[in-house]
Amino acid sequence: MRDEKHWYRDHDFLETVDGWLFGVVSDTHPPGRVLAYPKYVPGEGVWSREGVTYRRVLTAYTTRELAQALEMIRRLKPQYIYHDPVTDEDFTYIPVENIRKHYRCDERLQKILRKPSNKLEELCAKLVERISAGSRVDGMFFGVSGSLLLQLHNPAADIDLIVYGGENFMKAVNSSRQTQTPQDVKQTQNMLVKNYMTKYPITAEDAEKLATRCWTRGVFEGVFYSLHAVRLPEEITAEYGTRLYKAVGVRKTTLRIVDASEGVFTPAVYRVEDMAGEVETLLCYDTTFASLFREGDVVEAVGKLEKVEDLARGVTYYSLLVGSVKTANIEYVKLLKTL
Repeated sequence: MRDEKHWYRDHDFLETVDGWLFGVVSDTHPPGRVLAYPKYVPGEGVWSREGVTYRRVLTAYTTRELAQALEMIRRLKPQYIYHDPVTDEDFTYIPVENIRKHYRCDERLQKILRKPSNKLEELCAKLVERISAGSRVDGMFFGVSGSLLLQLHNPAADIDLIVYGGENFMKAVNSSRQTQTPQDVKQTQNMLVKNYMTKYPITAEDAEKLATRCWTRGVFEGVFYSLHAVRLPEEITAEYGTRLYKAVGVRKTTLRIVDASEGVFTPAVYRVEDMAGEVETLLCYDTTFASLFREGDVVEAVGKLEKVEDLARGVTYYSLLVGSVKTANIEYVKLLKTL
């Protein structure tokens, strides 16, 4: 699942020397640093481990919250903020020397499968076995993230499953769908509608259109779970620094999806045809957009417009990014038409 160049994988977690917990965002990172977002910090909260309580920095995972968290870190831990010349953004890139522990999704799940230590871990193992059997994807291609990865106790915790490999992921999603009752589907869609409306300035009708497409979430024996795709090493085609991004403004536009094959990963990358003839890719960092859109879909989107210089191919193009603090409060994606 990893090699020397891609040791810190998407959805892994890091614990810093001061006990802060960060979720790894990407498979490629600047030299000596790891791109990761703040998730848990020691303090009064509902998560606990070995007598230490934690609070969650991001509760709704909105870009508004993320902007506030980055300002907090800039005040308290400025060494974690780094201006990345590749993305032309300030974000949390943890210096390797500040990492106390690296939590690996694949390793942790194998321990849970061998010997679950509580009811949630037992349920996680049962869910993986069910999806693995239905998809015929070997359990070695699964992992677990979130509080189960970190062994943080919370009675209301959900299950964040990782599937390594795009093809494996789609098989797992199809298997997951077979476990869902109509009641499970309705419960999940109600949760997703609230989620979309909390994050984006869209109507309930717009949110319902997105929620009915989202099959990466589900309910298993009363517990919410999610599925997230992470590339196999051979699927990582772009190395750090081979694409340079430069913000050139904010754009609202209508896009037709022409290639959704990279839309299963984080960020979800969709090749598009822009009705204005400018944008070539739509990048969504919200994991609920993963595997959501299909070829032929028409969407309306507002996001940060970036000029991308692809050094490997020697081409320049424009991309629309949804998931930037620079477009907090105004960014969104709406599904307008389907085939």
